[in-house]
Amino acid sequence: MKKILYSSMMMLLLFTSCESYLDVNEDQTNKPFFTDLSPKQMLAGAVNNYTNHQIITLGNYGNRVAYVWGLNSGFTSTDPAWTYIFDSSSYETNFENSYLFADNFQDILDKEAQFPEYSYHYGIAKVMKVMSMDYVTALYGDAPYSEAFSPTITAPKYDDDKTIIPALFLELDKARAYFESPSADVIDLGSEDIVFGGNTAEWLKFINTVELRLLLRLSKTTDAALVTLRTSRFAVLNANQNFVTSDVTVNPGYNTSTLNSRTPVFRAYGQNESFSAATSANAANAAGDFAARLVNGTLNDANITTGIVDPRRSRIFTLVGGTVVGNVQGIFPLTAISKIASFYHGRTGANAAIANKNGAERDAYLMQAAESHFLQAEARQRGFLTGSAKAEFDAGVTASFNFYSTGFGTIALAALDPVAYLASIDAKNGLGWTGSTNKISAIMTQKYIALAEWNGIELYIDHMRTGFPVLPLPFGVNATTRPNRLIYPTSEYSSNSANVPTVTNAELFTVNAKTPYYLQ
Repeated sequence: MKKILYSSMMMLLLFTSCESYLDVNEDQTNKPFFTDLSPKQMLAGAVNNYTNHQIITLGNYGNRVAYVWGLNSGFTSTDPAWTYIFDSSSYETNFENSYLFADNFQDILDKEAQFPEYSYHYGIAKVMKVMSMDYVTALYGDAPYSEAFSPTITAPKYDDDKTIIPALFLELDKARAYFESPSADVIDLGSEDIVFGGNTAEWLKFINTVELRLLLRLSKTTDAALVTLRTSRFAVLNANQNFVTSDVTVNPGYNTSTLNSRTPVFRAYGQNESFSAATSANAANAAGDFAARLVNGTLNDANITTGIVDPRRSRIFTLVGGTVVGNVQGIFPLTAISKIASFYHGRTGANAAIANKNGAERDAYLMQAAESHFLQAEARQRGFLTGSAKAEFDAGVTASFNFYSTGFGTIALAALDPVAYLASIDAKNGLGWTGSTNKISAIMTQKYIALAEWNGIELYIDHMRTGFPVLPLPFGVNATTRPNRLIYPTSEYSSNSANVPTVTNAELFTVNAKTPYYLQ
């Protein structure tokens, strides 16, 4: 399906190295050289493009709808993430790019008969394809899957998302098998592994952590088949708690030469191609009022009691008058609002040239160690995994403080103290462990702070499935909840009209048969 539907779609060029085979921003099967390409030549570009998609496309929507970001002063917007008026043109690339990049990984997997010795490459392609399809089902529910990647099917059927999820877990099993039982003449990973540099043990940890994330999507499901799936999968995962312990980074050689060769955060939220001005996304995006009050320590209600200024706040947002000033979503601010901090976009240094180099060459982050620890904390608190939930909660906070204490390029940062912070928040409801009547609330709140900006789409999904942290709605919206899903893109209604379900704006705000599986 997507091999044909998207092969003519020119997407934003995400990154190319000096070798043109890294340019996989469109389907490759119609290229004259495709047959001769090996998985080794295809892998780096596919992984990098997915990383850009997660950070920029999915992250932009997630940060907005999860109230991390608002509008800067001097800007107005009709963004549906703030108006709650959605249609088929709203955030279309969340769907389209997810399929495009899933298909890039499928292109690699389709090479197995021709190149059987690339087992490790196929393992990476499997887990990355699963991540792409996970976001399709979480954001849209039913979707093409069983017929989606066939080169001969131009109008694939839509599968029930409750049948896609078990298939994704089987794909993760296959990903593991590629690493644990490779072909006898397996070719080792080299520089094309832009994530772990050929360390297969780390890839196995990552696969386990991705599975943990997907299993927790099922934390509140009442579907009998999915409950059984959750129980059986957790039993296996619990017996081998081998998860990510360090930040998972991506860097194929980011540099300052062109806009598309720069690390994704800097390219989107740093400087324009000529380094003459901040990008429009840098200028327009600012702190959301909820996130601002949370890190300022001024959020005190029945759900969260703070009173603690978060030491990470100036590395998340800029300060205005010594504090983070947030935008109430739905209101156009007329006074100065805190912007994205330089720690996020990376443009900082002794002079402009050094600052641009620091930002442009910085690693991208596929997953933070903090997320791994908070996933484990939640799973343990819910009884899905054995072990101390509090220990993983503390480890998650500590990992986040370490993340925000880590310099890059020429930048060295003063270390932030997680021990003092954990002690100061311990008695605070919804923020610290001991004082929280609902431990899941505390886990989700700390996860929200740790992943804010860096993985906004996870914050949105977490909020939708757990209710935490409790987020206010944008001012003036005609809804009582956040949208449970998105509407399928215009491209589907025009090219696959016989199969794509009709979804109305009203159906986004109720739980119904079209609501994604994890909310039913």
